[in-house]
Amino acid sequence: MPEFWETNLILKVISGSRAYGLDQPDSDTDTRAVCIPPIEYLLGLKTFEQHENATGDHVIFALAKFVRLALQGNPNIIEVLYTDPADVLFADRFGERLLATREIFLSRHVGETFSRYAIAQLRRMENHHRWLIEPPDQQPQPTEFGATRVAGRFRFPDTDRERAYRAALKHWNNYQVWRRNRNPARAKLEEKHGYDTKHAMHLLRLLHMGGEILREGVVRVKRPDAAWLKSVRHGALTYEEVIDLAARHEATLSASIEQSPLPSEPDTATADQLTIELQQEFLFPPGPRTRYGPSISLG
Repeated sequence: MPEFWETNLILKVISGSRAYGLDQPDSDTDTRAVCIPPIEYLLGLKTFEQHENATGDHVIFALAKFVRLALQGNPNIIEVLYTDPADVLFADRFGERLLATREIFLSRHVGETFSRYAIAQLRRMENHHRWLIEPPDQQPQPTEFGATRVAGRFRFPDTDRERAYRAALKHWNNYQVWRRNRNPARAKLEEKHGYDTKHAMHLLRLLHMGGEILREGVVRVKRPDAAWLKSVRHGALTYEEVIDLAARHEATLSASIEQSPLPSEPDTATADQLTIELQQEFLFPPGPRTRYGPSISLG
């Protein structure tokens, strides 16, 4: 963690399952924070954009990086801006101003990014489900795809079969990584229900949130549907029901984009000016001018 993060902190919130109201008794407490780095990181050769601990539970962003991600509609960042007030651990006047102007980051693009994140969750869940019901039993070999060894190297008869081999090998390697790194508690859920119910919960949460953003222009981080989402995590739906529900929600979300009351793009100009002003006011507070660097005599 950078040595200046505490003195230059402007915002810190609880994030993840506790922020959503989806935590379990043994859930970790994740945090996200924003700081304004010292002037030498903005004007000199030193750089700082973000830092996270080894497990990714605690992340701190430089203000400029945070704003760029917010303008991109990154769901994790948008959620920080709309965290329930009870989950805001610290906000000075700079952090409060950032929160007060959060609407400038909302656009139809945000709904689209929530949908993309949901689809990524869906793909992971589908892969894990496939591995559970049809685990690959051996590493694919080039010869299975028509390759022959020439001068110590495998040669494929055409690029299609070479691509097929590369894809099969990637699938095998991903499966091995998944087996090694499976969380024991998640593994029990997968084995009991036949799919990753935690992925399903977050998939549906993201789709619900994306729809709310597009239709109503609001971001509900603390989920009003928390009880239902928790039931999904505990296997209330079959795998097929989750896939069907996700498809219907995704179609509804896509149809909502054109009818959304939100602007098509975020207010980049205002976000840029806000970033300049917050950094300037934080680093150069009213009062006697601070001199940086050695004093130079002009004779």
